[in-house]
Amino acid sequence: MQRLAAVGAGTLGLTFVTAITTTVVVPQGPVAADQVSSLRTQATQIAQDLVLEQLQIGAYQQQYDVDTAKVQSDEAAIGSSKNQIQADIGRVQSDRKRLQSESVSAYINLDPEVNGSEALFENQKESPSRKVYEEVVSGDIALTIAAIHTDENGVRAQRATLEQQVVEEQATTNQEAMLLSAASRTKVQLASKQSEISGQLTTAVAQQQAAQAAAAAAAVQAAQAKAAAAAAKSSASQLPVRTSTAPQGTTVSSSAGDPALPRFLQCVLQVESGGNYGAVSPGGLYMGGFQFSQSTWNVAAQLAGMPQLINIPPNDATPAEQDDLAIALYQADGEQPWNDSCR
Repeated sequence: MQRLAAVGAGTLGLTFVTAITTTVVVPQGPVAADQVSSLRTQATQIAQDLVLEQLQIGAYQQQYDVDTAKVQSDEAAIGSSKNQIQADIGRVQSDRKRLQSESVSAYINLDPEVNGSEALFENQKESPSRKVYEEVVSGDIALTIAAIHTDENGVRAQRATLEQQVVEEQATTNQEAMLLSAASRTKVQLASKQSEISGQLTTAVAQQQAAQAAAAAAAVQAAQAKAAAAAAKSSASQLPVRTSTAPQGTTVSSSAGDPALPRFLQCVLQVESGGNYGAVSPGGLYMGGFQFSQSTWNVAAQLAGMPQLINIPPNDATPAEQDDLAIALYQADGEQPWNDSCR
């Protein structure tokens, strides 16, 4: 039938089932950006294929419903033809009996003188009644029966054609049911593959982000270590060992000729605290001979390569330690953090 060619083209949808069996493997370790991009591309393609497959399923379902209705219509037509044949057979039998009865009645009525004891048509071989009877019985009935047989043959031929058509349409319906089932399986496989790709994409993005975070942390640690080492090396090369152990609250003045403390910082020491390494500002915010805040002191301790002094109140450190941190901050930032009067 003409629909078979159109539906047969739908078998191309079956080939897609084998096209989605490739498994995507996410490599161990850091994931490159191009791998994440590839997974995203695959996920997008599968989503598009799902939409196309759903449209194909809808087309198969619609054609299947049309063919099913056509088969039912043809079966109803076959049933109607069978009923018509039975009605024609009954009519032929009824007409035969009626014609026979009317023929006998006409013969009897045309020749009322016939004695009941005589043989039928005896001595009347040429009589009009015999001729009428023969024409009615053998002629009209034969024509009627021939016409009915012709009708019967036509109905039988029509029924055979309808039955052949039903066979072909049933084959088409079966094929469309197979295509519909295959399309449904393809849809399930696509949904499964989409879920798999989404999971792999999530894992790949997480791995990439973790790798980037680890690399950034390593870079920060390396930079901090390098800065601390440079500061420690600079401090060790420039600072002499001092053994000042002045108690807290005692004023200790660095001599003007002390080579360890630059002239600018000697000025700062006198201006900020009068040389008192145990001094604390009225509000308690600034401490020690150079009046460090705790946050600035912690930065200077890091710069000087002396992390053990971090979070130690500046006025609790020794004068030598306070000098070391002041020099480290001075070398890092110059005169900017200090009192303008000493510039």
